[in-house]
Amino acid sequence: MKKMPAIIAVFLITVMASSAFSATMDSKVRSVPAPTAELVFKKPKDGLPQVVKHLTANASSNSAKVKAMHDWICDNIAYDTDMYFSGRVIKQDYESVLKKKKGVCSGYASLMNEMCRLAGIESIGIHGYSKGFGYRGKLDKTDHEWNAVNLGNKWQLIDVCWDAGYVEYKTFIKHYSTEWLYRTPEQFIYSHLPEKDEFQYLKEKKTKEQFVKDPYIAGRFFDYGLALGKVAPNYFNEIEGETLFDFKLNKTGVSVISDLYECDKTESSIQVVQNAIWTDRIGSKITVNVDVPNQRQHRVYLYARNKSEVKNPDKFYIAEFEQKILPQAQQLVEQKKATQNECDFLANAYFKVQENGCYYLAEDLFAYPRNNAVTKILKLLDENTGSFENVFYFEVKAADGYKGFGDGVVKYPTAYRSYNETSNTHVISPIAGILQSGSTQRFEVESQDFTGIGIVVDGSIVPFAKNGNKFELETEIPTDIDTLAVYGSRNGKNYTGLWFYKVE
Repeated sequence: MKKMPAIIAVFLITVMASSAFSATMDSKVRSVPAPTAELVFKKPKDGLPQVVKHLTANASSNSAKVKAMHDWICDNIAYDTDMYFSGRVIKQDYESVLKKKKGVCSGYASLMNEMCRLAGIESIGIHGYSKGFGYRGKLDKTDHEWNAVNLGNKWQLIDVCWDAGYVEYKTFIKHYSTEWLYRTPEQFIYSHLPEKDEFQYLKEKKTKEQFVKDPYIAGRFFDYGLALGKVAPNYFNEIEGETLFDFKLNKTGVSVISDLYECDKTESSIQVVQNAIWTDRIGSKITVNVDVPNQRQHRVYLYARNKSEVKNPDKFYIAEFEQKILPQAQQLVEQKKATQNECDFLANAYFKVQENGCYYLAEDLFAYPRNNAVTKILKLLDENTGSFENVFYFEVKAADGYKGFGDGVVKYPTAYRSYNETSNTHVISPIAGILQSGSTQRFEVESQDFTGIGIVVDGSIVPFAKNGNKFELETEIPTDIDTLAVYGSRNGKNYTGLWFYKVE
C-alpha cells in the first residue's frame, strides 16, 4: 500500500495493512471439489476432513501441509469485525467459524488446530498479549490467540488471523500474507507475548516489562534485512530535542523512510507532522533524526520497500479513484493502449467503503486475467511503481521542560524518492527545513552514489566542489525563490532531485 495518509484511524488486526513481499498461495485451496467446498460450510464435521485430505494429499512434508491449510483458512475465513467491535466474542469453535465464514483470532486458531488434528499434526492454541489493535504500551489482559505446530519435533509459530488480512477503521480487508507463518520465536516475541512463558520457545524468556518496553517490530522488518542498531528506541521515548536512533540494513535494493504522526488520546486518529523527521543511510547504517513540535504524544513509523518491486496499490481515496484513475484509464481505451474489458476489470477490482473514504482492492490471487489487466493499466498510469510497508513503530513525547520545536515549524528538508533510494549519501549541513533568503549558506554532503551534487540557480546547475566523497558549496540563497532543491548526478550530465528546502 502507499504510505499512510495524513489522517488515519485505528486500523489494525496487525499494525501493517500490506505485505510488500509477494507470497504464493497454494493452488489446492481453489481445487477443492465443489461438493466438498459447499459441504464444509454447511456441515463442518462432515466436510472439513475431506477438505484437509484434499489439501494435504501428496504434500512433500508436514510443513507443506500446514502451509496449505493456513492458505485455505486465509482464503475462506474473514475477520468478524461486527463481533469484535461489539465487545462480545462468542462461538469461536471451528464449526461456528466455518458456518459463519467469519471469526476473530481465537476462531482462526481453533480452526487451524482442528485441521492439523485431522492431518495428524500436533497443534496448540496460544493465548497471550499482542501489539495489535488498540495496543498502547499496557498489558491489562490477554487479547490474542495464535498457534504453534510441532514439525520435526520443533514447535513453529503461526498467526493465521494476522495473515488473512487487516482491519482499517471497522472494515476487514482481505490481504493474504505469510508474514506470520513460521516466524522465528526471536522475531515473534516483539509482537506476541504468550501468557505462559513456556510457549515463548526461547532460552531466555522475555518478561512483561521487557515486552512493553520494546518497540513494535513487524515480521517483515527482518525480511527486509533490518535489525536494531546501537541506539535503538524503546516503545515509549521521552526526548529533549532532536534525537537520533539507528538501525542496521543488511540487504541491498531496499529503501527505508520514516514519518512522524501526532496521536490523539483515544488514538481514533493520527495526523502526520510534516518535516519533523529525517532519515539517512550510510552503507548498512540507517539513522533517523526525530523531534517533536509540542508536548503531545507522537508516533514514529519506519517504512521499507524493495526498490525493484512493482505492485498494485491496495487502496485509493474515493476522489482519486473516481476523478483521476478511472477517467485516465478510459483515456487509455480511447488511445487504444488498453481495451474496454481491461478498463472494466480495473473498475470492478476495487470496492468502495464510503465511511473510510477509500476504494480497496478486492483481493483474489487466482483472478489472473483481472489481476493482469489491473497491473497493465496501473503501470501505464504509473500508479504501481512501488509502495512502502510499515515495519516498525515507537512513540515519542517531549520530556518535562521541553516544549518542542513549535507547531507549524518546518524542522527538516523534504526528501525525494531518489534520495530515499540512495545507499551512501549523507547530508552534513544544513539539516534544516527552512533557509533564509539572502543569507550565506554552506552546504556539505557526503556521497558515494553521485559523481556530482548541485543546486539550480537562475535555471542553471551550480555544482558543489568535490573532494573525495565530500561535496561542498558556500553560496547566497536567492531572494526570488520559494524552495531550493539539491540535485545529484551519476554521469555529470543528467541530474535528479534529492531533497529541497523551503526558502523564506
